Amino acid sequence: MRRIIQHQETLIDYDSPQLLVASDQFNTQYLCLLVECREQNDKFLCVPITPIRLKDFFSALIELREIYENPESDELFYADVVGEIKEIQLIPIARESLSDKWLPERDFYFKKDNRHEEIIESRTVYQLSKEQIQDLLDLLKYKPLLEILSKQPGIDVKIA
Repeated sequence: MRRIIQHQETLIDYDSPQLLVASDQFNTQYLCLLVECREQNDKFLCVPITPIRLKDFFSALIELREIYENPESDELFYADVVGEIKEIQLIPIARESLSDKWLPERDFYFKKDNRHEEIIESRTVYQLSKEQIQDLLDLLKYKPLLEILSKQPGIDVKIA
């Protein structure tokens, strides 16, 4: 499956975005760092990041290099961006092949104004099989009947 991310916010801009936040179709956020600037394209190193860790980064509690050296998942990506940053396709890379020259310098902390407090924890997404969905639909179909029965004297029905 192709992962496409959308630009959300540029954190550092110097002639072009140097560090930005993007998100994919599953609302996973990525911190993307410009690692190569070429005439035909720019290359970004992208790592998935949870809202809590992003908030810590915005509060200068965690350095940028730590986010890339010790990502929350084993996934790392790069993205080639040509022209305007819109839809960006992520290309997986193995951690072993990550060039040290792509990693940010040590002791780079980022302090952002209080807008980071607006970050909310994303809801958990559950994936259900067709059978599980059908079971839920069947239960919902009988809920009105169970409610009627529970109101009848002498019948003890518990609805969870």
